[in-house]
Amino acid sequence: MATPNLFESVAGVTPEEDHYLRLWFTLLGCFTQVERALRRRLRKDFDTSLPRFDLLTALATFSDGLTMTELAEKVGVSKGNVTGVVRRLREDGLVRQIQQSADRRVQRVELTEAGSTRWREMRAVYREVVEEILAEMSHAEADALRARLHRTQLLIDRSGPVQSA
Repeated sequence: MATPNLFESVAGVTPEEDHYLRLWFTLLGCFTQVERALRRRLRKDFDTSLPRFDLLTALATFSDGLTMTELAEKVGVSKGNVTGVVRRLREDGLVRQIQQSADRRVQRVELTEAGSTRWREMRAVYREVVEEILAEMSHAEADALRARLHRTQLLIDRSGPVQSA
């Protein structure tokens, strides 16, 4: 096994009675490992970044396009972060921006044909990386874990934002 990342190490030294904290650090450790592998592979194969892939994925999922605000909400980043990535994707011919209304500030972003093609190529590599990492997990185990994580997501959604003191 590779050297543990920070979250795996922290999970290992977190007291056993801190069940939820140990779980959280374990999830972060898993996420971090997969994310690193995806970042490396996307950079190597496509000279691109994971945020660019994420934006292309959002646009591929919503074929009518998204406004910059909707795009930022879907990928969970600020509108300012999206603006620079969209600009670079537009310069590469992978997306186009269309003025949606009389308000010039509101623009829809959608994939170009070249963007759709590139996204499909990138998604195939993304899938390959994830499958390689999780290959030893049976389909039944994967389905069971996904169901438990989906239930966790519902619990998180139901709990709403944590109120600070």
